[in-house]
Amino acid sequence: MPAALILLVPAISAVQARMNRIRDEAKLTETDVLHNAPPMVAFTTVALGSFRGLVADYLWLYSRRMQDEGNYFEMVQLASWIVKLQPRFTGAHAFLAWNMAYNISVTFNDPADRWRWVQRGIELIRDEALDYNPGDPELFKELGWIYQHKLGQEMDDANRYYKFQLAREMLTVFGTYPPDWERWAASPPDEASLRHALGPAAAALDAGLAAKGLTLGELEKQFRSQPALPADLLDAPQQAEARATVDVWLRVRWLRDRWKLDAGAIRDLNARYGDLDWRLPEAHALYWATKGLEQAEDQTQLACERMVFQSLSNAFRGGRVVYLGNVGELEVSPNTSVVDAVNEQYLATQGKHEKNQSIRAGYENFLIDAVVTLYTFGQERKAAEYYGKLKEGFPGPKYRRALDEFALNELAGDIASATFDQAHGIVQGYLFQTLYALALGEDDRAEAYDRISRRCWDKYMDGLGSDRTRGRRGLPEFEQMKRTMLKRCLDAFPEPLKSRLRQAAQASGIDLANLPEETTVSPDAPPIDRAP
Repeated sequence: MPAALILLVPAISAVQARMNRIRDEAKLTETDVLHNAPPMVAFTTVALGSFRGLVADYLWLYSRRMQDEGNYFEMVQLASWIVKLQPRFTGAHAFLAWNMAYNISVTFNDPADRWRWVQRGIELIRDEALDYNPGDPELFKELGWIYQHKLGQEMDDANRYYKFQLAREMLTVFGTYPPDWERWAASPPDEASLRHALGPAAAALDAGLAAKGLTLGELEKQFRSQPALPADLLDAPQQAEARATVDVWLRVRWLRDRWKLDAGAIRDLNARYGDLDWRLPEAHALYWATKGLEQAEDQTQLACERMVFQSLSNAFRGGRVVYLGNVGELEVSPNTSVVDAVNEQYLATQGKHEKNQSIRAGYENFLIDAVVTLYTFGQERKAAEYYGKLKEGFPGPKYRRALDEFALNELAGDIASATFDQAHGIVQGYLFQTLYALALGEDDRAEAYDRISRRCWDKYMDGLGSDRTRGRRGLPEFEQMKRTMLKRCLDAFPEPLKSRLRQAAQASGIDLANLPEETTVSPDAPPIDRAP
């Protein structure tokens, strides 16, 4: 018997070696230290080995107990530990983020508390899970979904607060909007490159920093809490370009470090789709869906493709900030510049998935919205072009009427069952027509459009019912919308029309000095919640 055992040892060793190779090839165990791993992950990977799973299981059970008991505040740290213990378990990462952004957030009544938990969900994927799994399309999709659905849609009572906070935080990074994306994309990648780009002004920068007892790194940290360069740094007239270069460099790094957004990628997306508004969630959803498409296969690819055309479609309906105040006031309007990009994206996706009827139905709905929105904003030639696409793609008696009749009939039916973006766009469209007619001197036509816009506002608001629904989906006050549209028209109209509109507004008793202005964050605005 001892002799037999001795003979079996080499055989067992050979079989074990083969089994280990199979386990490694099939990735049944994860023992390689990740490239981006912090010390804790490196230690647990080597020291705990297979026992990491047991520790992670215990933390899962413990976090569920904490959630059941309403003790939420340990869960951010627990989720982070689970990600570090199982850095490749991306399905768990996505669930933990979704749980914080959706389940835990809605247990709070205060919108600020809800926003904090939505942010934590975003950060878990964006700042941790994707750091360990930079090519995982499922994580990109889940991150984009939080932006598209949780922030972009109206299901959460605090959705308007989320949109306002996102816009406010992004504007703080951007400084003024829109940035010069070409310049941002060309910003030096590191400190050495910055000094090379500054040339002789680099010495002046160093001297100015030394006088304040600061390093460039300390200036960067200070800039992120008070986003402006010191007034006396590079303040000579001949140093204006160098000062602008440093300002952009700090902002581009802030955008990359805090939001994980690449200025070059943003420039490319704008070039491809049109001028997206990066203060709104639709643009962020599009960014992450595009990242997912670069890696995706099969069902994840279709999900990311859907997110791209849906985000573009949502940006068309309400993807442009026209007013951002200091107390939660945010007004958006249709971004008609992206209409052709939405159309092309729908057609491209349809071509890949010809049997998918839901994509075809979504395309038809988009074309209807495009016709109505373009028509109400005075772009009748473009509306006629898209009405032609609708007739060609979906032949039938429904689309045989004249453009005017079709658009007005759709408007009359839409307002009662409209989403917030649709109702907002309809009222804004009629207000635009009102002010355009005033500028042309067509007072009777202007009065008629003004009555229609007011009736549309009343009909939509009356249909909302409860105060809670009004808080979630209600339009801004009618007079506020009117003042915002007046400011927009005064900014956009050519001079002859602008002068006539200004005179007509003054004759109507409108105080032009108190029109809404888009603002940056005021000193007395509530503090921005930042990740530690």
